[in-house]
Amino acid sequence: MIQFFSDMKVGTKILVISLFLAIIPTLLLGLISYSSSVNVINEQIETLLETQVQDMKGWTNDVYKLTRNKVNSDLNVLRQNFYAKGTPEIINNNMTLIDKNGKEFVVNDNFEIVDGVRDLVGGAATVFQVYNNTYAVRISTNVKGTDGERAVGTHLTDNVYEVAVKQGETYYGRRDLFGVNYVTAYEPIRDRNGTVIGVLFVGTEEEQTLDVVKKSIRDTVVGKNGYMYVLDGNGMVLVHPTLDNVNWSDMEYVKEMMEKKEGAIIHQVNGTTILDAYTYFEPLDWYIVSRAEMSDFDGPINTIRNTILAIVIASIVIGAVIAILFGQSIAGPLQQVVVMIKELRNGHLSARLNIRRKDEIGIMATTMDEFADDLQKNVVGNIVKIANGEYIQEFTGPVDELDQIRPSLQLLVESFDHLHKETIKLTDAARAGDLSIRGDEKAFRGGYRRIIAGFNKTLETITEPVNEAMRLAGCYASGDFTARFDEKIPVAGEFVAYRDALNTIGIELSRLMKLITEELFEGVSVLSVASSEILTVTSQLSSASSQTANTVNETSDTVETVRKKTDLVNLKTKSMSEKAMKAIEVSETGQQSVQEILDGMNHIQRQMDMISMNVVKLSEQSQAIGEIIATVTDISEQSNLLAVNASIEAAKAGDFGKGFAVVAHEIHNLAQQSKQATGTIRTILTDIQRGVSSTVVSAERGSNTVADAVRLTTDARKAIEVLTRSIADSSHEAIEITASIQDQVAGMDQISEAIENIRNAAQKNLEITHKAEKTAEDLHELGIRLKKITLQYQV
Repeated sequence: MIQFFSDMKVGTKILVISLFLAIIPTLLLGLISYSSSVNVINEQIETLLETQVQDMKGWTNDVYKLTRNKVNSDLNVLRQNFYAKGTPEIINNNMTLIDKNGKEFVVNDNFEIVDGVRDLVGGAATVFQVYNNTYAVRISTNVKGTDGERAVGTHLTDNVYEVAVKQGETYYGRRDLFGVNYVTAYEPIRDRNGTVIGVLFVGTEEEQTLDVVKKSIRDTVVGKNGYMYVLDGNGMVLVHPTLDNVNWSDMEYVKEMMEKKEGAIIHQVNGTTILDAYTYFEPLDWYIVSRAEMSDFDGPINTIRNTILAIVIASIVIGAVIAILFGQSIAGPLQQVVVMIKELRNGHLSARLNIRRKDEIGIMATTMDEFADDLQKNVVGNIVKIANGEYIQEFTGPVDELDQIRPSLQLLVESFDHLHKETIKLTDAARAGDLSIRGDEKAFRGGYRRIIAGFNKTLETITEPVNEAMRLAGCYASGDFTARFDEKIPVAGEFVAYRDALNTIGIELSRLMKLITEELFEGVSVLSVASSEILTVTSQLSSASSQTANTVNETSDTVETVRKKTDLVNLKTKSMSEKAMKAIEVSETGQQSVQEILDGMNHIQRQMDMISMNVVKLSEQSQAIGEIIATVTDISEQSNLLAVNASIEAAKAGDFGKGFAVVAHEIHNLAQQSKQATGTIRTILTDIQRGVSSTVVSAERGSNTVADAVRLTTDARKAIEVLTRSIADSSHEAIEITASIQDQVAGMDQISEAIENIRNAAQKNLEITHKAEKTAEDLHELGIRLKKITLQYQV
């Protein structure tokens, strides 16, 4: 078969291969596409069914939660009614409830509690009693058995007994009681010691809440023939469009559902392919299943299959036509190529194809023509050049085994080329600074080997002195100027001068570095001493700046105290001014009194008493003014002393204290002005006190005699007028004193602000001093490092 295929013509081979390549990939692609489409559709169906069962499970869960809420509510009602009768105990093998008064209520065969629950909420209720710690029996219930009577005496199922009695936990679940399905709750009853002695039961019929879910499941249609159904944990069909109470537990797919709980399964039912997506709802022990017949979804799959089949047939036909045309277009030019190759093999270099095409065949024909041209021109032409002694870098290979000329020429060209490349390798490495490269002597024979050996010896003679020079350069770069050219290395010719020059460089560098090191060491020593002194000075300056800052802070506190006292004086002067205004009003009242004396002597005594009282008040006010003047005098003297101290501190601070010195001078001037003003006020106050004395004398004379009333009244009026003018003058002076004190308060505020500025300046001066101290420390450390650097060089 292989031989038969090998003997076929190229055109036939191309036809067969083209048909094969057209049919097989297309068929494989169709099968893959069909399989992928089927898988995608199946996955979509499976996803749809799984979504459907999950939605139904969610809805069932919502309804179940509502049902369970009702069950919990019924259980609360039963619990309250039960324990309202008392605490449960087992007395005489009966469950008895004992209240606080010791009254007993026997539950056995007493239906008051369970019937009360039914009347209130309409649900089923039961009380179980545990016997011998092995089983529980209904002792009171409103649930009726199959015979229509109360189901008293029936037992609690084992699985519920395990949870409610043995584990002592509340059991929730779906139960079939005498042919009726309930959503139930079982709660343990404990005595005073915590021992479970019974169980409380409540239940709500499923048909009251879950029927709407069951109806929705029965009415659901999947595709054309699909539907949904529900199984319980025993494989019993609970919900189905047509079947109920049928057991499918022996079905293999049902067994897989109960094992995996959730997923999808494909199986056969009566020869029909079925896809079941299922999920498990534990509270009701339901397996919710959505079933679809795959035949309902074959329409798209059949369409895809027919489309792929049509594409495969069309591809085969088109592939056959293309293969025939393609084979003819290749077989003809290949035959021409065979003929030309035979001509070239025979040495007939003038043969050409002359095929003008742009595909691979045309490129091959053009290449064959170029090959013939190259063989004719280059090979034959190079033979002529070699005969004339010219160098040929490349040469074409032999035509066939009988060609003896081309192999010899090729060997010659290769020898020349190898020698040329080896020489270029050595020269390029030398120009790049790599003197470790050597020529491969073993790759050559005869004279070529001796040429390469001569190159290698020359490089070895040059490399050793150059490496020694690099060693000396490394020593000098690392600071060792004592290194010299190794005398054991043989040198001759110009390398002797090269060696002497390197040694001379080392000697001169050693001498220069020695001088530089000595000068640098001396300068570093001076720098170290100077930096130490600077460090000491800056430390002292830092200490002095700290003291100055503390002094300024104390001065600021003193100024603040003075300012507060000045505010107090200001308040007192304002009070004095107000009292002076009152004195003016009193003097006006005195004038009116004199007029009344002239009208009638009956009021003289009362007016004289009033005048005496006012004169006493005026005397007291004069004494108060005297005390205020003494206080202002003390403040002035303290301000003067403060200005002197501030001037002294400003002189200590140098340039930083110039602004403070100006402020201190202004404080001194303000203190002098305050002192002069208080002297003036004191003089005025003396005049006021004299006027007060005259008034006292006049009042006494007026009181001694009534006969001289007119004269004394006239004198009194004059005295009062004088007193009024004096009081008016005193009032004006008091107002001026108040204004002066207010000015002094403003001046003290300016002094306080100036002291604060001085304190800020002193703080900045302290910070600058600390920076200078840090700079001196850095300079000292720099001197130490420079000393270490000068000791590194070997000279």
